[in-house]
Amino acid sequence: MSSARRLLPALLLMIGCRSEPLLQGADDSSPPELADDGNLQGRVYERAVVFTTSVGDSTMIVPWLFGAHTKPGGVTRTARGWLARGGEWEPFFQESWETPPTRVPWRLHPRGGLRLVVGEGEALEALLFEEGSRRLEVEIGGTRAEWNGSQGETFTVTDGAAVLSERRLPGLVLDFARAHRGESPPPGDWMFLISGDSVQAVLSGKDAPSASGGTLEGWARLQDSSEISWRDVAVSWAETRAFEEARREVPVRWSMASGDGEMSADLEVKTAHIEAGAGDGPLLPVDALLEVAGNLRIGDDAYPVRGLVRHGQR
Repeated sequence: MSSARRLLPALLLMIGCRSEPLLQGADDSSPPELADDGNLQGRVYERAVVFTTSVGDSTMIVPWLFGAHTKPGGVTRTARGWLARGGEWEPFFQESWETPPTRVPWRLHPRGGLRLVVGEGEALEALLFEEGSRRLEVEIGGTRAEWNGSQGETFTVTDGAAVLSERRLPGLVLDFARAHRGESPPPGDWMFLISGDSVQAVLSGKDAPSASGGTLEGWARLQDSSEISWRDVAVSWAETRAFEEARREVPVRWSMASGDGEMSADLEVKTAHIEAGAGDGPLLPVDALLEVAGNLRIGDDAYPVRGLVRHGQR
């Protein structure tokens, strides 16, 4: 990335990354309501930009997670960033703030040490974090695949790179977005799995995660640039562990299989960052980022995969 592009002030502002289709989900056939101040009411918008690469026998992951919740009078926003490497998770950025009412609440905003580099057509090209002597950059390159989920989700897998301590590491980036009504049940878990250049796959839950099982839909891009999709993937928690802070069980191993028998997978957690949320009941919310590894079978071919599972319980 050229230094000239970093110096363009117009690029280091905010991005408009998704347009009108994101406002409609499978559970919401009516258009969103506008308040007198022009704010879209009662909507929750999620965006994730996840970089991952393999470094020797280990995986490095840089997940950025963004949220926007519209309400009367404005938008409550969150932005969080982590660096996972060498078996350790380091949360390096966490902000929560409010912005004025807007008709485009899903747009990302810079905050504190976070800057956004935007290119032609308001396409996100990089996320820059700089604070003191610490600098971490995620570059977003050319698109490999794009998919749309049945619940209004959008997934884009691109080439990318992370720059950490002046070292540039090539890898892949998932750009994921979804929206839902604030009062509706939260959407299910999602997964980003890769096997080098051989396979890149994403899976998204059709329902809230449960130890009793659930259903995912998924997509994969193969090395020959062909793409495959699965609309019914049965998933079960093959193994769980107690997370005492929330008084819940969290999955540490999954088994999955598509209804047509053409895909199956076994995944297990290698490292985890798990937080308990606030709540009134004995069971508290769970918010987890899980580094996983395992095997993915597509047809007659098997692939070793690594990646990230975003898991939540409400």
